[in-house]
Amino acid sequence: MSRLFFWMSLAILAFIFSGSHAHASGKIFYGSRAGMQVSVVRVANIGTERAAIYVEHRREDARKFCIDYLRDRSEKCVRKTLEETLLSDKLVGNCKTGVFTSLWGDSLKFAGERRAKKNDDGPKYLILKDGAALDGSSASGYDVYLGQFKALCPQRVGL
Repeated sequence: MSRLFFWMSLAILAFIFSGSHAHASGKIFYGSRAGMQVSVVRVANIGTERAAIYVEHRREDARKFCIDYLRDRSEKCVRKTLEETLLSDKLVGNCKTGVFTSLWGDSLKFAGERRAKKNDDGPKYLILKDGAALDGSSASGYDVYLGQFKALCPQRVGL
């Protein structure tokens, strides 16, 4: 068994069995609200300089958002959610440089563990968007972006 095949297999297993429920179920979150998820249809080169996860925003995903967040069980809600949620069909990243593109098309950089000062309760990792550090809040999208990068590059983020 080649070394590359071994490491790729290990990265895929880490992706599948990572601590996140969304990853383990073949889902990736695109937002912080309940049900903001897409379905993973294919992964390629996980853990490499050309990591990619291909996704679809399916009816089941839209329905989950409608029910879990909007508390709306109507077909109209599902249709509206699918029409108005304009996401990319793939998540891509370079695990060596930490540069990745989110499902919203945002260009970000995972810069590794943040050097925290004493009594600093900021986020563990430094993620840059438009050159500015995300503050770790859900309003900044920190957890969603971190989850997307972790799916692409599981070896860069502690499991």
